[in-house]
Amino acid sequence: MKTQMLKGVLIHWNDDKGFGLIRPDASHADMATLHGPASEQDISIHISVLKHMSRRPKIGDTIFFLIETKLDSKLNAIQAHIEGVEANADDVKESKPYLGNGNSKIPISSSAVIARLLIIAVLLIGGSLIYQMFTDTNTTEDAHRTQ
Repeated sequence: MKTQMLKGVLIHWNDDKGFGLIRPDASHADMATLHGPASEQDISIHISVLKHMSRRPKIGDTIFFLIETKLDSKLNAIQAHIEGVEANADDVKESKPYLGNGNSKIPISSSAVIARLLIIAVLLIGGSLIYQMFTDTNTTEDAHRTQ
């Protein structure tokens, strides 16, 4: 499964600390994260994910990236590149699939989230009905025993 790269604009950059914020493009409204649609959140980016680029980022740059959700629920950009900026020839390596470290979350479409919620609802309702049938059977048997 190929993961869709998100597109956004660098709206803040602190060159001394090497981090900034990306505002995702409005076209990513269907990409869900723990905090809602990806298009409604600013995503942190660190210089380490752009070290392969031939220049440092500037405010206004268009950035393509994937989202990683940390254990503290913060969203970070990973596997990022700046549109129109070449990568350093020294740093270009053969692409390997990203396995993650268990903390990352791949954006999920809204329809997939809704489908999962519906499955959970059906399981809860089914379990509740089975429990009620079981309790009603025991109550009826107890009533017959006392008579």
